[in-house]
Amino acid sequence: MNKITAKMLRACLKNSVANLEANKELVNSLNVFPVPDGDTGTNMFLTIQSAAKYGLQESSDHCGKIAMAASKGALMGARGNSGVILSQILRGFAQGVENDEVLNTASIIRGVENAALVSYKAVMKPTEGTILTVIRKMAEFAKDKGGQYDSCEALMQALLTEGQKALDDTPNLLPVLKEAGVVDAGGKGLLVIAEGAYDGVLGKEMEYEIEPAIKKKDFAHHHIHEEEIEFGYCTEFMIHTEYDDIPKLKKKLVTFGDSLVCVQTDDVIKIHIHTNNPGDVIQLALSLGYLTDIKVDNMRFQHHNLVVATPNSNNGPTPISEKQKKNAFITVAAGQGIVDLFHDLQVDYVVIGGQTMNPSVEDFIEAIDSQMAENIYILPNNSNIILTAENAAKISNKNVHVVPTRTIPQGICAMLNFDEEEDNILEHLTNSITQVKSGALTYAVRDTKISDKEIKEGDYMSLLNGEIIDANHDRFKVLKSCIENAVDEDTSIITLFAGENISDEILEEDGQALEELYPEIVIETIRGDQPVYYYLISIE
Repeated sequence: MNKITAKMLRACLKNSVANLEANKELVNSLNVFPVPDGDTGTNMFLTIQSAAKYGLQESSDHCGKIAMAASKGALMGARGNSGVILSQILRGFAQGVENDEVLNTASIIRGVENAALVSYKAVMKPTEGTILTVIRKMAEFAKDKGGQYDSCEALMQALLTEGQKALDDTPNLLPVLKEAGVVDAGGKGLLVIAEGAYDGVLGKEMEYEIEPAIKKKDFAHHHIHEEEIEFGYCTEFMIHTEYDDIPKLKKKLVTFGDSLVCVQTDDVIKIHIHTNNPGDVIQLALSLGYLTDIKVDNMRFQHHNLVVATPNSNNGPTPISEKQKKNAFITVAAGQGIVDLFHDLQVDYVVIGGQTMNPSVEDFIEAIDSQMAENIYILPNNSNIILTAENAAKISNKNVHVVPTRTIPQGICAMLNFDEEEDNILEHLTNSITQVKSGALTYAVRDTKISDKEIKEGDYMSLLNGEIIDANHDRFKVLKSCIENAVDEDTSIITLFAGENISDEILEEDGQALEELYPEIVIETIRGDQPVYYYLISIE
């Protein structure tokens, strides 16, 4: 078999998608941390699915054109770091074979070499022991020994063998993989895709229909009943003052309502609170200094108008503004409470997503295109979404900036520190997110050992700034140990965002227990209703 035709290349695309769909949970299970958000397989599947959709829609029988179409699809559908890197591997391969009507061994060698080159360039600090190592080893083999093969079948089989050797070696390059007893998930996903492509070349074409995109979960505001809004006025303002006893101020303010956020920068204190008595809150603030940027919204009235005006509405694309504003904000969040809080903080567009449902480049482009603004800032709020957001910013023709927020608390902190008068808003927001420590409480999906911690499947598990702190069958013990590791002499407020599986009774119980442990710190409890995590924790 000395050539690959357009028909065979289409079979490669179909089989790649089908093979990864069948194995995506296996790839997901290779996540180092045993948390229920291992989504490498899902992200790579959605990326290759989008690549196949675009590639199969290409009417030409020119392999180079099909490859370029698939490359565009991969970029638009790329999700998570693994999906973005996969899109760059496909982009590099496509550029290498762009002029080839049919593919031969020279085409494959050229494509694989360029795939490694482009993917490495796409990552600022490449890490060995990952998908990058696997594609690099395959490319080095192609360059050094690829010329020995006179059939595409034999060359591809040899490349798969070399890729498997590289994958098996990833634990020796990344100690965390060896400790967890797994190989790299992204590298495994790449080989699953390559194996599917190899089957396509062999003629094992699998009938596979590209399914339409999954509809996002409806987070419409009208799902909340008016009587469920305990505190009706979203109240915000800036206090210009020399007063600096923030913990004391927070203790006073928290008696007026909930969803309190209080941040001081130089001689300005920014306040956000949901209350039934905005006048009392403003009166207290006036005793400390003069106020600016006062905003009080009746949330019950807003909710009523939304339900009456748009009874069938959902969180679809925001209408494009007729008037261009100076700055617009796009953020990523899941959970009605967290979505509402970002809207309260004047975020213009919330992309529904996060753990286990990373948004694609196309999702971000849709959000960007909906905004008429001189500058657009994206808050990814997840380390696995930053690269996707950056790729969207690169291909947009608008002035888009990515604030590298890795957690929901960091995203909230960034919005609270936004000041339109700052000379360099991106730098200011990026610096501001270091003010908050981010914790989380979830559960283990398998037995493992990480950093000398024995973790059992089903245990509650706490993380602080991405590191596992504790794992135990006792929920509050694990929550407490996370907070103990975060609190220091400067800590003034701890906020618990309750997930969808935490009842109001448990939230109140945990909040009161923390108040007893930390009487000098304000403990704030907010319904976030996020999936995956029992609690997201902000420590300031």
